[in-house]
Amino acid sequence: MTRQTIRTTAGAAVVAAALAMSAAGPAAAHTPAASGATGTEWRLCMYLGGHTTLQTGSTGEGVRHLQCILNEVYRYVNVPTTGVFEEVTRASVEHLQRQFSLPVTGVVDTATWAALHP
Repeated sequence: MTRQTIRTTAGAAVVAAALAMSAAGPAAAHTPAASGATGTEWRLCMYLGGHTTLQTGSTGEGVRHLQCILNEVYRYVNVPTTGVFEEVTRASVEHLQRQFSLPVTGVVDTATWAALHP
């Protein structure tokens, strides 16, 4: 295998892992209640900070909140809650943006926050 092949294979594996979801994923609807989310899941992701624009390379509690929502509310199973916006988080955000008919940018802007966190 060449270095490029290994990198491409690893990248595909990361994206595939990010998109591994339970049956109650976001394709069902745009609201947490309709997608199987319960009040308990929202309580697991409590956050009092602002919903600033997040993208690859962003860090902090806002990113950790986003990652918690992706895991606990929308049932992505491989998004790490590290507070670092990395490839798996970006791929998950892009997937949700497609589901919500938003521009697929991988950036969590005002419109994406509104869809993720009504």
